[in-house]
Amino acid sequence: MSVREHMRRLLVALLRIPLFYKILLANSLIVAIGAVGGTVLTVWHVLTYPDDFHYELIALFAVLGLALSFGVNYAVLRLALTPLSRMQAVVDGVRRGNLAVRVPIGRLDDEQFVKLIETFNQMLATMSDNTHELRRLSQRILEAQEDERQRVARELHDQSGQSLTTMLVRLRLLERSEDVAQARMHVQELRKLTAQALDEIRRIALELRPKILEDLGLCEALAWRADELNAGGGVRATLETSGMEHRLSRDLELALYRVAQEALTNVARHAQARSAQVTLRQGNGRVTLIVEDDGAGFDAESKLAHSSGLGLAGMRERLALVGGTLQVRSSPGLGTHVIASVPAVL
Repeated sequence: MSVREHMRRLLVALLRIPLFYKILLANSLIVAIGAVGGTVLTVWHVLTYPDDFHYELIALFAVLGLALSFGVNYAVLRLALTPLSRMQAVVDGVRRGNLAVRVPIGRLDDEQFVKLIETFNQMLATMSDNTHELRRLSQRILEAQEDERQRVARELHDQSGQSLTTMLVRLRLLERSEDVAQARMHVQELRKLTAQALDEIRRIALELRPKILEDLGLCEALAWRADELNAGGGVRATLETSGMEHRLSRDLELALYRVAQEALTNVARHAQARSAQVTLRQGNGRVTLIVEDDGAGFDAESKLAHSSGLGLAGMRERLALVGGTLQVRSSPGLGTHVIASVPAVL
């Protein structure tokens, strides 16, 4: 390796040392040059002009020292602080809404500035990812709201609307009926249809916003969901709780309830199960909800990777909003385990 290459590498190494040492070395060099140069000039002047005053040397040294100090410190600081100028340009870009910009790293940048730039760029990348994720979640929320509206409209039309239409027909028959026994029969049918319509509307209202969850808490709401599943026949659901002496925050209760609701709905509609077990426990600073069944199961890895079927993507996103996680363990013929975990305090 040539001397020139060695000198170039030495210069690069010197330029990349921390800013503190750059300033220290620069000023030490100024003092050394000033001391040596001043001594040489003073000796020369005294020997050459022994009878002269030497005030002009003092003035010369002062001017040269200030000029040298200013020039060297200016060059060192300008070179060392160049990364801050690049960062400022990127900050201005971010302020204008451009999250794709990044701070380039220069070959001669101070090591501490390099670490600062890398951290800053990582923060920008995280901010960009979070912004994209927020937009995606916002879109999912809008889609979920629209799907819920469509479901409620469909149920109102298909069930409550049908019952009310039948009631209207019975009322017309009652108006035309002249036989007391027949009129009484129509009244009994109307009473039955009215009760059925009220039950359907009450069920829809409870699914939209379960009052029992607000009044009595998550444990009672899950017990009610299990009872509703048992009343439908076909699946026997049980609930087990531990460590739930105190209520959770409203957001945590709602998130876990919605996950349990979706999981139990999947059990009733898709699992072909005979039994389902709901477990809710709190410990080690976390609350865990487990919904397991002995049904047909499915390929969980493929389902999670390629589709949002069975509401699994919705469960995961809802839990993510409260800092929670979702695991789905299932295989064909071996049932399904849905495991939701959230921090106990939000």
